[in-house]
Amino acid sequence: MLGSHQEAVFTAQNLTLEVLAVAIEPLLAYFENWTGRPSISRHCLGFDDHGAVGYFGDFQLRSAFQPLHDAAGKRVPSAFEALLRVTGPSGANVPPHVAFGLPQTTSEIVYFDRLCRMVHVVNFVTQSTRSSSRLFLNVDGRHLASIRSGEHGGAFETLLHHAGLSPRRVVLEVLESSVDDFGLLQDAVKAYQLRGFGVAIDDFGAQHSNFDRLWRLEPDIVKLDRNMSLEAARNPRARRILPKLVDILHDLGACVISEGIETHEHWQIAENAGVDMIQGFLFSRPQSELQEFLAGPATSKHSEPISPARQADILTT
Repeated sequence: MLGSHQEAVFTAQNLTLEVLAVAIEPLLAYFENWTGRPSISRHCLGFDDHGAVGYFGDFQLRSAFQPLHDAAGKRVPSAFEALLRVTGPSGANVPPHVAFGLPQTTSEIVYFDRLCRMVHVVNFVTQSTRSSSRLFLNVDGRHLASIRSGEHGGAFETLLHHAGLSPRRVVLEVLESSVDDFGLLQDAVKAYQLRGFGVAIDDFGAQHSNFDRLWRLEPDIVKLDRNMSLEAARNPRARRILPKLVDILHDLGACVISEGIETHEHWQIAENAGVDMIQGFLFSRPQSELQEFLAGPATSKHSEPISPARQADILTT
């Protein structure tokens, strides 16, 4: 059963213990009965004043959310991307890419990835006030490569059911370059989609991204790498090509999201290129509380631009 502190946290969030008993207890059982999970003395999933916390050994896993807006910059975000925030044994922050290197065995990799995603899911469902908002979650390429073809999304769909979230409100982000076996990647995308998940190819335009693989994957969403915004801002030729790239992605049937929107110029370029949604520090830095975003983005096309010093401060936070 939940401890008194956990009950107090969730009572403060206006959730009933009957609902929590359905959502939380099966999640605890799933992770704590995992064969080969790291040996730890505490529960794998706990709660503090900021929401759900995952534990992987002596590392604490928390959520931050960044909103996604339509390209016109409507005030209320239509989706949120969950980002991992990790603290180590000393209490120091651990970069996410370092944290994802902690699990070594196949079992640990799958365990860690699912635990991170479920921490985000619990924090999302206990805060979200809009039944239509969607949650974007990253999938570790090593996790994806560890699951047998055709089985992708099955266990996660069950976990979502315990948390009361439909797969149709979840978008799974995959780095195309993180999976060497393209056939397995293709099967995984199809399996996710058949279960109702949206699938996004993340950071398109970086490293080895190419249209041939994209045509065969048929993702629901393509997120353009942030460097495309930077390049379009300083290179007139890249700025002319960007709308053509977006047209091709639309012809593939994909929604196009421009990441890394840090200035009003980036925003204007993205909107002129015809992208569907935008995401970046111009609108908000990641926050643990979804309530921070209910008033909409803290900027508009007519507001003063963020100063270079302020942008630098945000980017290093």
